[in-house]
Amino acid sequence: MTAKKIANDHELDDRLVAELRAGAIHAGQRPEEFWDGQRRRIHSRIESDGARRPRNMWLMAATAVLVFVGVLFVAPAGPRPQETKPRATLDADQELLLAVEHALATGTPEALEPLTLLVESSANNNQDESISQKEHGHEN
Repeated sequence: MTAKKIANDHELDDRLVAELRAGAIHAGQRPEEFWDGQRRRIHSRIESDGARRPRNMWLMAATAVLVFVGVLFVAPAGPRPQETKPRATLDADQELLLAVEHALATGTPEALEPLTLLVESSANNNQDESISQKEHGHEN
């Protein structure tokens, strides 16, 4: 851009701003009757707000009393009952352990007695062998 064009744009902007300013000043110029009417309307609103306040206060107080009475009717009069603690539930592992303990406590059925003797004798043999191996290990 040339310096002349920039200067013309700047002048145009200054002219536009000056015109807008003059228009705003002209629009803001009102006759004294307008400003007197504005003052009267403002004073009447202030007075009417002051007159409404006591009614609003009474309405708020009545609402608060109604809420308070409503809470008294809804809330229980006596002490609240204590909550009972939930009973502990057994998990699957605990149930299995109890079932195994019960099975061991009941003993072996008669049909499995010969098998029990066989298992016990092999367990005793294994125990004897481990003891003898330990004794031989200590002798060296």
